[in-house]
Amino acid sequence: MVYKNISIRLLRILLIMILLCPAIAQMNLVCEFKEVKIPFNLKYEDSIFEKGKYDFELLKMTNVFYLRIRKKGKPICLMPFGEKVMYENMFDPDIPQRSKFQIKRNPALKIAYLIFESGSHHPDYPTIKVRFKLEYEE
Repeated sequence: MVYKNISIRLLRILLIMILLCPAIAQMNLVCEFKEVKIPFNLKYEDSIFEKGKYDFELLKMTNVFYLRIRKKGKPICLMPFGEKVMYENMFDPDIPQRSKFQIKRNPALKIAYLIFESGSHHPDYPTIKVRFKLEYEE
């Protein structure tokens, strides 16, 4: 009798936790670029990433894109809110076949754009193009 009451209470608590607690959304890896050489210092908030080789991972959680930066396998930073750039249509000739990463700089504003494209042959995310805007210094 006592065990039955305890198990019913535990079951109720578990059920309430399952129903009321939000599920932790898992970040899905869209594309990954290893040992990318950055020829200048990047600044994000209070952090400065010095010249060198970094690993970049584009992650997606619901409709928000994140950039994870790693150095020698250790996570350094997780940047949220990448700006999604739309293609004109699904058959746009500008969509690369494989994942692509590029850096474009605006020297007048001292801003670097890190641009990630998933590529048309990506099985889950074939037409994603996201850019992150960071300050840089020579």
